[in-house]
Amino acid sequence: MSKISRIFTGTAIAALLVCGCEKESGSAGMTDADVITIFEVDTESNLKNPYTGWTLYCPFADMPRAYWAKVSEVAEKYAGTLYIRWTWADMEPEEGRYAWDMNEKFIQFVEGARERGLRLCFRVYVDSYAQGKNATPQWVLDHARSYEPNGSNGGYLTPYGDDPYFLEKYTKFIEAFGKKFNDPALVDYVDSYGLGFSGEENNIRWYNQDNALDAFSTIVRAYEKAFDKVINVVNYGKSTEEAAIVYDELGFSTRRDGFCSHWFPESDQIAFSGLFPDQMLVGEACYSSDYDFATAENGKWGTWENYSRDLVEMALNTHVNYLDLRDAATALKWLELNPEGVRRFLAQGGYRIYPAEVRYKTEGDKVIVQHSWHNYGTGVLPNNNRHLNYKYRIALGLFDSSGELVSRTLSDGIEVSSLVNGAQLQATDEISLNALAPGSYRLGIAIVNTLENDSKDITLAVKDATKITGEYVYAGDIEI
Repeated sequence: MSKISRIFTGTAIAALLVCGCEKESGSAGMTDADVITIFEVDTESNLKNPYTGWTLYCPFADMPRAYWAKVSEVAEKYAGTLYIRWTWADMEPEEGRYAWDMNEKFIQFVEGARERGLRLCFRVYVDSYAQGKNATPQWVLDHARSYEPNGSNGGYLTPYGDDPYFLEKYTKFIEAFGKKFNDPALVDYVDSYGLGFSGEENNIRWYNQDNALDAFSTIVRAYEKAFDKVINVVNYGKSTEEAAIVYDELGFSTRRDGFCSHWFPESDQIAFSGLFPDQMLVGEACYSSDYDFATAENGKWGTWENYSRDLVEMALNTHVNYLDLRDAATALKWLELNPEGVRRFLAQGGYRIYPAEVRYKTEGDKVIVQHSWHNYGTGVLPNNNRHLNYKYRIALGLFDSSGELVSRTLSDGIEVSSLVNGAQLQATDEISLNALAPGSYRLGIAIVNTLENDSKDITLAVKDATKITGEYVYAGDIEI
């Protein structure tokens, strides 16, 4: 008779059915298992896994100490990343002098993120439109052909995107930037272009339009070379020629700024979400909480609360892995006026993977383990990204009485980036017992990073999980 070591009925089973948790067509359960362990999904904890979650922004004008005091609860309970979106002028005010070495605000933002378990994302932009200052360093503008954005911008300038001096110095900065932050233990993704208003890749001007594609290629290739261990991201809306470079050749992922606005019509939503699950997707709200929603888009929403609800709904429907809580004031408004929306995206946005069931039996000198997996989220663990290169694997571990891992089996039966769209996938693996001494062992299950000194193992979304060590979740006992 099988021993059922953990089982959930009633509400938990109903929840699994509601979220579309179904076994892959044709799969069958191990009917003669010695042990059956059924896990309940954790939909509430902030797992702080890489490549997913709510994002906080730290504007350049904010002071780190005051900022962290305001968002401390948000950072702990809900956010997964800190998005640093600064101008190039702020990042390299003098040639060869970088913010990460000499700007105390920047250093304290990064240190504060690390102390709170937040990973980093970056955008460095060069267009001075509506910035109230030059976004490109003055020492570059002194030599590069430049213009005043929108014809009137307070005298603040932006270099033409194809200017040779600009391209030389910008790509040199990108190289230095990568030497510091091409670190998957710290960084999730980097926006890998930076031109256009606020770096959103629109309203770009060229001195010679014929140079546009070559300049684009120069910049994105510099980013890909400098950041080859994290995910490169560009904005949605690439031309056929640009898409061939960044997607087909370089393997970039896509973000869409201007979410939940007339700038992002239904046709674009469909095309954008169609990039999933081949790509990890990033969403950003069009409007901050201080916008006049009584008049925005003819009063469509009326209030920020209504807008925020539509925003979360769109984010889930388009399969984005990230959504912004934005700056400190907006993040606090989320908690005050739409806490349910915050919890909803935390639970369902991006990926939230757990082993729905583990069955195993001992046969002679081996243990046969059948394990079923489900992603409660609407996004993807982007293991298929070119720079991640399938580094995450499902692992079955045996631990001795002291908690030492004495056997590890990596499963080839399930690719974790395939855990999308409600499918429950199942695999069967064998663990050899030949090299183990008689005694009692604990079976653990995990999604591990197979690269050393890299981003963390994945925290499984198991409610009330018993951890053996690291991210291995206890699945049962084995006697030899």
